[in-house]
Amino acid sequence: MNCRIGRSYARPAVDTAGLPVMAADVSRNAAGSLGTLSNWTPRRLAWREEGRQREAIALRANDIAVNDAHGASLIDSITINTVGTGLWPRSTPNYKRLGITEEQAAELAESAEWEFEQFAKEADARGVTDFYGIQFQNIWSLLVKGEFVNLPLMLKDPARRYGLALQTVDPLRLRTPLSLVGSKNVRDGIRLGEHGQPVGYFLANPDDGKITASLDISQYRELPPKRGHRPVVLHRFFAKEPEQVRGVSILAPVMKFVKDKADYLDFEIVGAIVAKSFPVWIEKQNAYDATTGLGVKTVQNADATTTHYRELTPGMVHYGNTGEKPHFPQSDPGASFASFLETVLRGIGAACGMPYEIIAKDFSKTNYSSARAALEEAWRVFTLYQDWLVNHFCQVIWEMVFEEAWLRGRLILPAGAPDFYSARAEYCACDWTVPDRTTLDPVKEMVAHVMGKQNNASTDADFAAKRGKDWEKIYEQRARERKKAKGLELPEVNDPTVSKKAQTPDDPLEPSAASSMSAIIAEAIREEIRAAVTAQEQTHGQ
Repeated sequence: MNCRIGRSYARPAVDTAGLPVMAADVSRNAAGSLGTLSNWTPRRLAWREEGRQREAIALRANDIAVNDAHGASLIDSITINTVGTGLWPRSTPNYKRLGITEEQAAELAESAEWEFEQFAKEADARGVTDFYGIQFQNIWSLLVKGEFVNLPLMLKDPARRYGLALQTVDPLRLRTPLSLVGSKNVRDGIRLGEHGQPVGYFLANPDDGKITASLDISQYRELPPKRGHRPVVLHRFFAKEPEQVRGVSILAPVMKFVKDKADYLDFEIVGAIVAKSFPVWIEKQNAYDATTGLGVKTVQNADATTTHYRELTPGMVHYGNTGEKPHFPQSDPGASFASFLETVLRGIGAACGMPYEIIAKDFSKTNYSSARAALEEAWRVFTLYQDWLVNHFCQVIWEMVFEEAWLRGRLILPAGAPDFYSARAEYCACDWTVPDRTTLDPVKEMVAHVMGKQNNASTDADFAAKRGKDWEKIYEQRARERKKAKGLELPEVNDPTVSKKAQTPDDPLEPSAASSMSAIIAEAIREEIRAAVTAQEQTHGQ
């Protein structure tokens, strides 16, 4: 059946005098059809067209990601900074709701993290990569193709520690069988339920491996989204529109922009090569005189004329026939080439949420403040993708591994604790550590962290997580280092412990000499002021 709308609304009431209760809205120029708007008539796609357009966009985006330098830079920059070497878990069982002690929760968390690491090594059903490599593939596929598809499998292999494994599937396989193209319940390879929710996925599995639109339903496998609480198909995409069922590449809004840019660069390069190929042109009254020179080659043209030339390195000497005049193409790009390329790259970056500096890998035109603002803007996008990946993929797999580890007896719940299935959310609570983020000034970042701790606005756990570290492991390592240093009678370094009481000098710019931390903070403030003044002077100077 079709997707039903859950509720209907009554018509606006009409007054007895004949005046409608709701007044009409004002006319807007945006809906006009005059002037430049006369040929602007967007239309909505039918379901059959939707799949064809999405597939064409995915194929073109894939071509850009592997064949265009700036396209590859954009996709790889987002992927590397979002996933890096992987998002890894830090188990945090809710010991208060479970009714266990904090020590018991810590012991359970350590065991769960160990077991997950063993699973991560063999997470790929093909054995090509590990769980963190699958994260990388999924984000790459999300950016390029707009979605990713994983199939959680239970492999019966006695050599494996865990049966759970993930099969990565090309989203191209998810499509509508030919016999169901006219069905009102199947949209772009997905069977929809009463409320528009997926109830079945059609994955093409042809015998010859050729995935085409003419495949019959016998060449497909229909899989349900879930069996019980365990997922069967992990089809994930970043939904931006209501009733959206498939994802679209982030390159879709700028695809023509990228193609035009690539063509323009090709034409400039070809023009320069052609121009440099004809450095010397010699016109002779008798073209046959050229044939007597050493190394001169002769070519018979289609119009029965003869061309004589001598190759040199890197160009050539061309002997023209009588009456022929040379026409040299422009060898250097126009004056607007650099500004044009920069404008195009800025437009591509704006559509994808990335600053120009990230795409072009060019920070030569930015100062400290501009570079910092650009990186902060980029990290907002990276953080968005990280949170999305954690909620829609990583946490799902964590819960499945935790469940299997408990069923296999490798995770022992504390005595008196609730059953796993009655408190699954409490047992599987987990934080995910992300890759270390780029920082332009580590000293200022550290000073800000210290100030945050002094004022109870930040923790070591937060600071370590932003840098891709585990605060507990840092503490344990520091304790081992200090113990080892003491045993070797090495000189003590300054105690990094921060006082719990915040220091609040009357004037932060003139702290007392007794407060070394305040002096560091004051110097950082002075640097910020100098940078702001310098930036303002440069702006006025331009």
